[in-house]
Amino acid sequence: MDTFDTARTADDRPARAAARTQESAYGQPGGGNPAFGGDRRRSGRLASLRAFLAPPGPPPEDSGAGDAVDRVLASHQTRALHMQALLRVVIAVVACVEMLVFRPRGNVAATEVLASCYLLWSALVAAAAWSGRVSARRVAWAVPLVDLPAVLGILLLAGSYTDPGWNNPYTADGLILICVLAAFQLRPRVTAVTGTASTASYLLASWIGHASAGPDLHYTLGHTLAIGAVSIAAVLLSRIQQSRTLTIADLAQHRSWLLAHTLSSTERDRRYLAEVLHDGALQSVLAARQDIDEAAADHPHEALSRADEALRDVARQLRSSVTELHPAVLERAGLEQALCDLAGKLAQRGRFEVALDFGTSSAGHETDRLLFHCGRELLTNVVKHAHAHTVRLGFDVRGGLARLTVADDGIGLSLDLLHERVAQGHVGLASQRIRVEEAGGALTVRQNVPRGTVVTIVVPARPPA
Repeated sequence: MDTFDTARTADDRPARAAARTQESAYGQPGGGNPAFGGDRRRSGRLASLRAFLAPPGPPPEDSGAGDAVDRVLASHQTRALHMQALLRVVIAVVACVEMLVFRPRGNVAATEVLASCYLLWSALVAAAAWSGRVSARRVAWAVPLVDLPAVLGILLLAGSYTDPGWNNPYTADGLILICVLAAFQLRPRVTAVTGTASTASYLLASWIGHASAGPDLHYTLGHTLAIGAVSIAAVLLSRIQQSRTLTIADLAQHRSWLLAHTLSSTERDRRYLAEVLHDGALQSVLAARQDIDEAAADHPHEALSRADEALRDVARQLRSSVTELHPAVLERAGLEQALCDLAGKLAQRGRFEVALDFGTSSAGHETDRLLFHCGRELLTNVVKHAHAHTVRLGFDVRGGLARLTVADDGIGLSLDLLHERVAQGHVGLASQRIRVEEAGGALTVRQNVPRGTVVTIVVPARPPA
């Protein structure tokens, strides 16, 4: 029995089951992803976004849709957190500067201490946000619970609301900046709470502080309405940003599903073609060789020997094609042996030498399969375009990450040339990049020294069962 026959195991069944699950989840007549409907969208906490975007029932296996949505949400949350941290520092600096320009009428030492503490808090939050040590979820309520009380405390200690003759522009501007600060989050509810608290705090503090001196109602009400209007605008802005994030996450989910569906279809087609070649053409060639052997035994002839040699070469080519389409050795011996066999065949075709550097033999079946497809695409590109003399192929697993490196000393691949090839329809490398990113990894291309190209793929490793 040929090695390929033993590879037709139950591994096909999970792939076909996943395909049926995908078709049932997205391919039903009149169905589709409910996220496109829009009637079920709602605002609220970011935790509800993930549940909202998830299709009903179990998600398609190996689609990567959930990971794509999580990455989109995390990316936007991180950017918003960075911008919010910078604005918080600006607000703290402005408070300190205006306090120096417009000296407090009372409690000078306490005001300076509180302002210094708020500036230190803003700097620490900014440093933690940019270093990745704090998440948007942890500081979601920091604006109404920390920033607003801090700014309001500075104004109260400085006498902004108790001395009607002291005109400090930060009295109203500081609370307006707090409303804008809350708008950077994808949480309209938090923004609404912050805006309401800022408006009510200003109105109440101004009314109580100036009650004994006859408050200027026009001034107080005017600034209260201004803070309220900015608060409403901040809530609407936060809502728009949330809606845009929902749309982007929705598109990322569908792109992930389409990619997974396309890749699974391609995998099934390759398996089917490998089976057809093995069970059809290859068996016919082997049968013809047997007939030639029997004929040559009774009537030896040079023509029969040449025909047998030609059929032997055809059988060898068919086996090589079948192995490339469905590498049974990958499932049995792991990625190391599969890449060694593939590199040896392509090295003969491309007339280059291969230097192998393997630190491990396998990173788990799913990861091995992904890296094998990527390695095949990269080595094929070297054969077609690089004109290399030496190719270094490395594979290792460290710290839960599998790393595949393909380095050649060919003509090199610039970013402009890469974009030009994509525009011309050569999407092999681009599709592999998307495939790697959907698996939670990264594909990088850089220039080799002194010449050539280095492509590195890093993906999370799934240990073998």
